[in-house]
Order: sequence, then structure tokens, then C-alpha cells
Amino acid sequence: MSQGVHATISELHEFWASLENERHRLAMIIEQARDGGADVTLLRDREARLLLDISAVVAGIREAPATTLHDHLALLDVAIEHEIDLAADIAYYGARDFPMITRLLRALARTVPGFEFNSLRRALSSPGQFEQLMDDGIEAGGPVGFGRR
Repeated sequence: MSQGVHATISELHEFWASLENERHRLAMIIEQARDGGADVTLLRDREARLLLDISAVVAGIREAPATTLHDHLALLDVAIEHEIDLAADIAYYGARDFPMITRLLRALARTVPGFEFNSLRRALSSPGQFEQLMDDGIEAGGPVGFGRR
């Protein structure tokens, strides 16, 4: 892991997202190569090294202090990928089956402009599927008011 011991969760999240994206691309290449009858041993070895790197980054994220809202969103994104199967469930069943979590994810994404749930973007890979999750029926109100009544 090249990010160092004192990296923030947000920095580690960025590194994690790039590794997960690379692993996702590699998985597609492996599938295509295997379907074409090619030997995928070297590609599988690369995938195994990537998984080890990802595990190390996730361990760093798990141990790093969360001090900002962005850090907490990064934790949620990694948890969606590594602790629950939410992204796959939303991709399979659709956002309409998860109205409360969808509403929460939309509100959180609006609260921190520029933050993207990478786990969801990868799982919702059909054209426009991620954008639909984030845009359908967005409430007119502002972000979720934490601690307000």
C-alpha cells in the first residue's frame, strides 16, 4: 500500500476505488479471454495480487480515524462493497425495492458535492442505471438534517 500509515480515510478511499475499478476491468478481461479459450493464469495471478492490495487498503480504512463527513461517506461506500451486498441487491432488484436506503444515499451524495459511491457505480453498470438511482424522485428539500427535529 503506497498511501502511507497516516493517510486519511478519504485518501485511502480514492486509492481503494482505483484498485476496485482495476479489478473490475481485469475481471471482464479474464472472462473475455476465458470465453475465447485463452490461458488466463497470468491474469488470475494479477487479480490475486490486486485482491491482496485491496484487502490491505480496506484494513487501513477500517483502522483510520473518521473525522469528516467525507470520511464517513467513504466508510459507507467501502462497507457497501465489503460488508454487505447492497450494491448487488440494488442492481438486481432495483432501487424501488430499497426506497429508504436510496433516499438516504441520494441525500448523502448531495451533502458532499463530488462524492461518488464507487461501489454502486460499479454494480449499477448498465448505461444510466447509477444516474437513475441518484436522480429518480429527488426530494425538493435539502440534505438530510442530522440531529434536527
